[in-house]
Amino acid sequence: MKLLIMLLLLVLVLSAQSPPTHIATLQWTDAINPPGTLYNVYRATGLCSGTPAFTRIASMIGGLNYQDKTITTGTYCYAVTAASNNGESPQSNTAQAVLVSAPTGLTVVVQ
Repeated sequence: MKLLIMLLLLVLVLSAQSPPTHIATLQWTDAINPPGTLYNVYRATGLCSGTPAFTRIASMIGGLNYQDKTITTGTYCYAVTAASNNGESPQSNTAQAVLVSAPTGLTVVVQ
């Protein structure tokens, strides 16, 4: 019983310390490629200006949208490519998401 209580306390402490995750929903249009085209989604941490260091976060997805469910507070840059067994298109235009955290340490003094 003590071990169970200790594990529950550890989970509560760890979950209180980890930043909350958010969902970024990406949507795009594709008037050039045929229906059924697959896409790769890329994400970089930071601003879209300059040369972002993209990492592929999703491969060969169908449809014209994607939900990134792993972001926390910060700035992210996204790009999408069309993909097939024959290769991959150049990256799309970029889109930026900025997530700010809520302030902490709020106190009230009543006089």
